[in-house]
Amino acid sequence: MYKSLLRIFFKENFGLKKFLGTDKKKSVGKIILIGLLMLYALGSFLFAFGSMFFYLGDMLNQLGLIEILLVYGFIYSTSLAMMFVLFRANGYLFNYKDYEILGPLPIKTRTVILAKVTVMLTFIYLSIIMFLGPIAFSYFYHSGFDTLSLILFIVASFTVPLIPTIIFSFISLLIARVTSKFRKSNLVNIILLFGVFIGIMYLSFSLNSVGGTNPLLNQRAFMESLSKYYPPIKWFIEAVNDHNFVSLLLLLGTNAILFTGFILGIQKLVISTNQRGLSKVTRKNNKAVVSKSRSMIASIAMKESRTFFSIPIYALNVGFGVVLMFVLGIASLFFTDEIQSYLSQFIGTGLDFELVILILIGFCLTTVCSTAMSLSLEGKHFSTLKSLPIKPQTVMYGKMLFNVLLGLPVALITIFLLSYSAQIELIRLFLMMIFTISLSLVITVYGSVVNLFFPKFDFRNPAVVVKQSAAAIIGIFGGFSILVVNGLLYYLITKSMSFEIGLLLVSSFNFLIFSGFLYFVNKKAESLFIKFEV
Repeated sequence: MYKSLLRIFFKENFGLKKFLGTDKKKSVGKIILIGLLMLYALGSFLFAFGSMFFYLGDMLNQLGLIEILLVYGFIYSTSLAMMFVLFRANGYLFNYKDYEILGPLPIKTRTVILAKVTVMLTFIYLSIIMFLGPIAFSYFYHSGFDTLSLILFIVASFTVPLIPTIIFSFISLLIARVTSKFRKSNLVNIILLFGVFIGIMYLSFSLNSVGGTNPLLNQRAFMESLSKYYPPIKWFIEAVNDHNFVSLLLLLGTNAILFTGFILGIQKLVISTNQRGLSKVTRKNNKAVVSKSRSMIASIAMKESRTFFSIPIYALNVGFGVVLMFVLGIASLFFTDEIQSYLSQFIGTGLDFELVILILIGFCLTTVCSTAMSLSLEGKHFSTLKSLPIKPQTVMYGKMLFNVLLGLPVALITIFLLSYSAQIELIRLFLMMIFTISLSLVITVYGSVVNLFFPKFDFRNPAVVVKQSAAAIIGIFGGFSILVVNGLLYYLITKSMSFEIGLLLVSSFNFLIFSGFLYFVNKKAESLFIKFEV
């Protein structure tokens, strides 16, 4: 029965029809285009991410600290697992939508739980591979490759997300139960989840400050400090780097026992939470309805903001970069020396301090791409939207306006605060802001083009659109690819020109691409809207 359930769940979550939003027989062209785009986006991501850790591995190897790369791999994997579980555990385990179908069937609860957890872990492992791959390559290249170390690395890596899955499944349920007591439960849910993320970031920052003033040398102190609180990280490093089989057994045994206990122990909880569901508190509102006149584009942007705050996973997925920029900007006022110390790690690579700031801001902005999924999130209401006397171009402009307003103001404020703390020249600050505007615009309109090509209206859960649709995946990785292209173009230009001219030309390139994408939306939106079927 487990295999049958697993087959159904995998088809539901990983099927091409679910991914594309249309039948694969009618989407041969889409499949080819998606394949090419995914290869390009994945290649760009692996190149940029891999280059960063390849250089870091070289420096750590010279210092005799190559095992620190494994720490990075462990932390990245654990963080990804925590984020995914926080987003999805409540909907996957404790309040899954198909309970009314599965509940009455003669299937043991633990079998259903195991199948659903397997699917959830599959998503986590696929995400982890993308980050662990480049780190593993750097580690084995610099430390020396041997088959035993690779086998130990693969086996040990499978245990990394298990304990975070256990802990954050309960945190996900707790947040959902607490927020259900409020009328605006979705908004409270978003605030609490962001609070958890900021708390994790602060803890990581505090632990990473342990040790000396050298940002690389104090990583060993960071590892030792973290190991006191979370022993599996020490077992992981010793198993892979030192071939310590006792540590490997401790790692495997501890995770196996805890995870087995988790599967067996939550059966009654899963039944009770699914049967009871989460009630919402409603209150009578005696306030008079006030009608305000706005332009059509502004009205659509306002509608997008309501959608944004009504779907927690949407807000978290798209708004995470915004929160990171906001926290970074505020932190620069109170932790100026610490932040400059961390950013100074990159200056040794020949990068200007201003460029390091733009890389951080640019990375955050690539995650702010609501336009890659906002059209799909119309769902069954799209037919109503299409029937209204509103031009498709206007609809897309409203969605783009919301995305720009969501990310760009925070990005500009953060750049100003960081520049103030670092005492950056006024002309460079101005050019940095111009580049940021150009990047935000091109990523925004790029997301709209992607969603026009790959809409997905047939979904039961918005999480499918946000995390698993072709448009969302291509939108995020494509945006990152745009940033990589900007970086390569800047590198080629500044070989013979100054920072200022290089940044100005790259910004001009972005504005040119933005104009091309916008022209496409103007010309094709209406004809594509007509073809869309809900």
